[in-house]
Amino acid sequence: TVSAGCPVPTVTCTPASGFAFPKGTTTVTCTASNSQGMTSCSFTVTVNDMQAPTLTCPAPATVNTAPGLCTATPTFNPLITDNCPGATAACVPPSGSTFNLGVTTVSCTGMDAAGNPATPCSFTVTVVDNQNPVIGACPTNITQPATTGACSATVTYTPPTAMDNCGSAPVVCAPASGATFNLGTTTVTCTATDSSNRTASCMFTVTITDTHNPTITCPADQT
Repeated sequence: TVSAGCPVPTVTCTPASGFAFPKGTTTVTCTASNSQGMTSCSFTVTVNDMQAPTLTCPAPATVNTAPGLCTATPTFNPLITDNCPGATAACVPPSGSTFNLGVTTVSCTGMDAAGNPATPCSFTVTVVDNQNPVIGACPTNITQPATTGACSATVTYTPPTAMDNCGSAPVVCAPASGATFNLGTTTVTCTATDSSNRTASCMFTVTITDTHNPTITCPADQT
C-alpha cells in the first residue's frame, strides 16, 4: 500500500498476487511510481510442501525357482506419487535380491524430497519349486530262476538315486528290493519325490523263470 504521493502512485509487484509460487522461497518486489519518481520494497513468500506422498505396493507375486537352484531373484517396483518431484521408495528385501523357497514378506517405505513419509505398505513373494527331481538310471532288466521248491524268488537290486534343486529326493521302488517275485514278469517302478512333492520315475522288469523239472513218484510195484 502507499501512504502518500501526488498523484497517487501506482503499485506493481513481481511476481504478482495470484502467481503460482513454487516450493521454496521467492522474493516479491513491489514498486510504487508516479510522475514524481518511484520507490520499492520487497518481501518473501515461502511455500512449504506438507503433503505426504502416496505409496502403492505391487500385488502378491508367485515366481518359480531359477533353473538348478532353490531360490529366485524376482524384480518389482512399488509406485510412489507426490505433488512435488523427487519422491523415492525402498523395499526390504530389495528388488532383484535372492528369495528362498516359500513365502517372503516385502516391506516398502517412501519419502518425498521435503522429508514427508508415505504410509508404508507390504506384499508377499512366494517362490515355488517347479522343477522335477532328476532320477538316475534304473537297474537293467533282471531275469532270475525260481527258488528250488517254490514258484517264486526273492530278488535284490540296488535302487537308483536322484538329485534335486531343493535338496534330497528319496527314491522308493515298488516292489521293493528283497521282495518275493512270482513266476513271470513284474514291472518295478522307482519314484523320486522332492520336498515340493514333484516326482520323477523309471522302470525295469524282473522275470522269474521256472528252470526246475517236476518230480514224479511212481506207485510201488504191484502184483
